[in-house]
Amino acid sequence: MSQSICTIPTEAKQSLRKFRLTPIKQSSTTIPTQIYKINKNEQTINLDESLNLAAFDELVDELPDNTPCYVLMNYGYTKPDGRYTSPLVGIYWRPDTAKGDIKMLYAGSVELFKKEVGCNIWLECSDEDDIPDLKNLIEK
Repeated sequence: MSQSICTIPTEAKQSLRKFRLTPIKQSSTTIPTQIYKINKNEQTINLDESLNLAAFDELVDELPDNTPCYVLMNYGYTKPDGRYTSPLVGIYWRPDTAKGDIKMLYAGSVELFKKEVGCNIWLECSDEDDIPDLKNLIEK
């Protein structure tokens, strides 16, 4: 079994759990979103920002240009058959412009984060042009 480079502090685990267990109402017009970053000095994964986005396009403005991060979204939508669903979506943002050492730090901790979160859908993006397509990838 591989060992993670980083750890997730108790406070961050509590934020993850609360976010994961908060139901999304069908009438909601926003996408609750959390961004997690690694503190390189402490080698811990911490909640950096909580947002309510109106659309996936807004995520592009929130993502760091040259640093990876992990993004969680509670995305609710109605399926073609009329059923409402709200999967927990995890996104590993790994921009091509990030430095190699920080990319390795995030890559070495991604499995730990995925395991802790327990997402319904996990996606990886390395280019801002991928973000508008997320809606289609999730809803297929």
